[in-house]
Amino acid sequence: MRAVSVALLTAAGACAQSAILGVDPTVGPVAATLVVFGTVQWAAVTDRTALPSDLAITVDCHHGNLHDGGGVSLGGQFRFTMTPDPAAIQSGDICAVEAKAFGYESTIARFPIRSTTGMVELGILTIARNARGNAQEQNRERTAMTVSATSLQAPPDAVKLFGQGTRLLQAGKFAAAAKDFEGAIKIYANYAESWLNLGRARMSLNAIGPARDAFLRAAQLDPQLAGPPEELGLLAVRQNDLVLAAKYLDESLRLDPVGSFRACYSDAIVNLMLKRYGVAESAARAALRFGDSGPQARVNYVLGMTLLAGNNNAEAKQRLTRYLDLVPQAPERDQVLKELSRLEQLDARR
Repeated sequence: MRAVSVALLTAAGACAQSAILGVDPTVGPVAATLVVFGTVQWAAVTDRTALPSDLAITVDCHHGNLHDGGGVSLGGQFRFTMTPDPAAIQSGDICAVEAKAFGYESTIARFPIRSTTGMVELGILTIARNARGNAQEQNRERTAMTVSATSLQAPPDAVKLFGQGTRLLQAGKFAAAAKDFEGAIKIYANYAESWLNLGRARMSLNAIGPARDAFLRAAQLDPQLAGPPEELGLLAVRQNDLVLAAKYLDESLRLDPVGSFRACYSDAIVNLMLKRYGVAESAARAALRFGDSGPQARVNYVLGMTLLAGNNNAEAKQRLTRYLDLVPQAPERDQVLKELSRLEQLDARR
């Protein structure tokens, strides 16, 4: 059940929200760029735990025209930009903004697209736990679900370039993306997320040294952002420096324990190879939360071998068996069958 503040805000409706903003939603021009910002907090004042790590902002405008509002900082702040198309906007269009995370519900804030100055402050969204465990898809890979606190200070022109660069990066246009991220940084040098994505674009262009420099700069600007140590750890894996890889990947998971499958999975493998079995087990279990289907099936093998090293034979047997069920022709098939046979013999002696 939603918090009481949800009912109050919903009952007030779009007109009341417009009154709060001091505008009439049915008239006025459309700003070329809207910068929307606010804060997410727990609905219950007694809940002092950290906000959900997969918390993201969604925006619904113009009858189901959804907009990705990005992530939320560790402190609960969010900020995103919109570039409305005046020709596609009806006179009374209202945007509804809420925070999304698996297993939680949020209050809804609304604002009119017209009659804005370009800056829209939404105030506070509150979230509360719900009882529907399947409310959203849990086994998805997270991408950019958390944001840097430095991003909240970025001017609109830098944010616009960052958004363009991110879309180009996702489209595989790495050189063009790098130019946009560099442009955003020229406007706002402390833009940690732009440095991070610049590093990713450079990595895709095989500019390893410059990519590392960008990741290190992002980490320096925002030590609470999990992306830079993750990327630095994966770069160290690529260069076969397992000790350095473990250092960075461990730090990434400390900052965001379920940030991405690849971070958890890579950390598990690296620590297994370094014989740090406790850390490897924790990382493998975190990776397992993303599911074990398709290309993620091998996490069962990694966890199974880690459990074997820790003499947890019963669960190790389950994980290794699960791996072969999912991937019958796995490259490690002979090794897994050998270990399963050994475990069967141990059970028979008891």
